[in-house]
Amino acid sequence: MSVNLLADFLAANKNKVPAGLEQRFNDESLCRKCGACCYGSVHFHGRLIVIRELPCRFLTPVENGPALCKVYDKRGKLARWCQKVSRSSVAKGCFPEDCPYVQGIRGYRGKNFLQGEEQKKFYEWLKGVFEGQPRPEYLRESDWKNFQVWLGLKPRQ
Repeated sequence: MSVNLLADFLAANKNKVPAGLEQRFNDESLCRKCGACCYGSVHFHGRLIVIRELPCRFLTPVENGPALCKVYDKRGKLARWCQKVSRSSVAKGCFPEDCPYVQGIRGYRGKNFLQGEEQKKFYEWLKGVFEGQPRPEYLRESDWKNFQVWLGLKPRQ
């Protein structure tokens, strides 16, 4: 299963890439290295929501700095779930709405971070989504167990 969990199956976002914008998808200098596209996410109330506790196992956040991929140059082979910037990944909404790669795509709806009361409701809802689920391939075992415990779920053995 990809980093985007249910997003691949639901494909709720149908973002259209205007002609000409696709050429920027290979421009590495546009990446802010925020790491938002490297976290698990699920659809909640019609939006793709980032789960901050579920980073890709290869993501290495740097305090007060960029998030770096430990296997970036080999991610195609080592991280099959990795979503490179493409028409398909943009159509799924895999990138945050303020990502430079999707600027200029009218009406683009991508990954969001929640806060406050809405975030509490989201995590309460996640208990039902993840109860009894196996660990997604992209996660470190320790992150998955910690997340289940944090949600109040019994980790699967």
